Amino acid sequence: MSSMTASSSSKAPLESVVSSTQATPDSNASASTQAAALDQAKPTGLVMQIILRRDLVTSLGWPLGPMMAQAAHAASAVQHRYADHVDMKRYLSGEDGRGWEVMRKAVLEVPDEAALQNLAAKLEAAGIPHHVWMEEPEHYPTALALVPNKRPKGLKRILDESGCSLWK
Repeated sequence: MSSMTASSSSKAPLESVVSSTQATPDSNASASTQAAALDQAKPTGLVMQIILRRDLVTSLGWPLGPMMAQAAHAASAVQHRYADHVDMKRYLSGEDGRGWEVMRKAVLEVPDEAALQNLAAKLEAAGIPHHVWMEEPEHYPTALALVPNKRPKGLKRILDESGCSLWK
């Protein structure tokens, strides 16, 4: 009973703090907005694509959490493996040393393992740096991440031919 009283009584001060800290219009709003805009990191235009196998969810029943882990594994692995690649360095540092603030990623899907392997083979043949994440101990591919890029036409064609689409 005392815990209910304590939580009930703690609500009022929190609500008053929230309402007292809400912004009010003032004549300096545009100046502070402009200053904030000038202080923002500059986007590089680079995007890291992460491709996941849809069949892991639809056929094998993988939950969303493990799928998110596969995407994170692939992204971390490609970042580590290609740490010295010029586009990876630019993606991380940006034009102004703050690239990590404006990173862009696109999460895509392919239907199944065969499509992921086909995509990897095409990327390899085209010399496009990427990493295929292998889930262990099962040792099967679950995700693929590309070095950040500006999605050149050749890459777009490879992604389209491999059945890639936005993860939904």
